[in-house]
Amino acid sequence: MKKIGIALATIFPLVLAHAQSSVTLYGVVDAAVSFVDNGVVRNTRIDSAIGPGSRFGLRGTEELGGGLRAIYTLEGGFDTSTGTSQQGGLLFGRQAFTGITSSNGWSVTLGRHYSPTQQALAATDAMGQNYWGSSTGFGNGSQSPGSTTMGAGCQGASLRVNNSVLGAWTAGGITGRLLMGAGDENGRGSGRTYNPSLTFSNDALTVTAAYTRIRQCAPDIPALAQAAWQTETVVGGSYNFGPASVYAGYYNFNPSENNKVISPTTFLNNKVVWLGTRVPVGSAGTVLAQVARLKQDLSGGDAKGTSVGLTYVHRLSKRTSVYASSGWLKNSDRGQFTLSATTATLPAGAIGADPKALSFGLTHAF
Repeated sequence: MKKIGIALATIFPLVLAHAQSSVTLYGVVDAAVSFVDNGVVRNTRIDSAIGPGSRFGLRGTEELGGGLRAIYTLEGGFDTSTGTSQQGGLLFGRQAFTGITSSNGWSVTLGRHYSPTQQALAATDAMGQNYWGSSTGFGNGSQSPGSTTMGAGCQGASLRVNNSVLGAWTAGGITGRLLMGAGDENGRGSGRTYNPSLTFSNDALTVTAAYTRIRQCAPDIPALAQAAWQTETVVGGSYNFGPASVYAGYYNFNPSENNKVISPTTFLNNKVVWLGTRVPVGSAGTVLAQVARLKQDLSGGDAKGTSVGLTYVHRLSKRTSVYASSGWLKNSDRGQFTLSATTATLPAGAIGADPKALSFGLTHAF
C-alpha cells in the first residue's frame, strides 16, 4: 500500500499538469490545377493555396489561475507543389507569438502577428482572403514595394508584423485591437508600425475599421535616409440575410514620395472598393462571388482595374473540401494590376493586359 501511495503521489501532479495545459498540432494542405492567362501567355500549372493557405502549426495554452492563461502559436506556411517554405522562407512565417489572455476579454501577445488591418480586410472580404479575386491582390500594401527580405524587420510589411506587441479587448460584441511594431529596430525607426482597429459583430452584422501608420522599410530606401510615414485605411462590414451574406469594403494605401525617384509610373496612391456575397447551396456547398474596382494614382496618370472572382466550394467531409475558383482582372490602358488568390499570383503580362485564371483544387484540414 505504501508503494501504491508513492506511485499515485508521483503520477497525480503529472495528470493535473496535463489537464491544465494543452498543445494542438494543426494545419491545412491545399493544392490545385490552374489554367492561367496573363494576357500575353497561357499556361497550365500546379498551384498551392488557391484556397486556404497550406500551413502547419502548434498552438498551446496553460491555465495560470485567476482566469488567466498563457498562450502561444507557431505557424509556418509552405508551398504544397514544391514543399518549400513561404513568407520569405521563414520557418514560422505566418505567425509566431506568445502571451497572456484573460477570461475578462483581454489579451496581450508578443512576436510576429497578423495585423489588425489584415483581420479587418478578411472580415469584409466575401472570399475570406482566399481564392481568385480576393482582397489579397489589392490589400495590405500589396501595391507598395514593401520589403520581403527573409528575416528583415519589415518582412511581410503590414500583413504580418515582426517585432510587435498586440493588445486586444472584447466586450459586448465590440473588439478593439492595437498593434505596435518595432520594424527594423534601428535609430531611423524604419518599419515602425502603429495599427489600431475596432470591430462590432453580432449574429448578423459585422462592421469594422482599421488604420495603419508605418514608416518606410529599410530595404526600400537609400542607406541612412530618414524613413517617411505611410498609411493604410480599411472600412467595411458584412450582413447575413439568412439565404445569403453580403460583404463590402474600402481600402486605401497612401505611400510616401520621400526617398523615391519620381517617374511617370511612380506609385502615389491606391484606392479600392469591393462588393461580394456568399450563398449556401444545399447542405454542403457555397458560392463565393466578389467584384472590386481598383484605382492607382501614378505620377503620369491614373491606372484603373476591375477584379471579378467566382468560386464554388463543396464540403466532402468536416475536414476535406473541393473547389472550382475563377478570376478575371480587366486593366485600363495604364493598369498592370495582379490577379491574386491566397498566395498564388498572376501578374498582368504587360501594361493594359487582362489576367484570368481557372483552378480546380482540394483542401484538407487537420
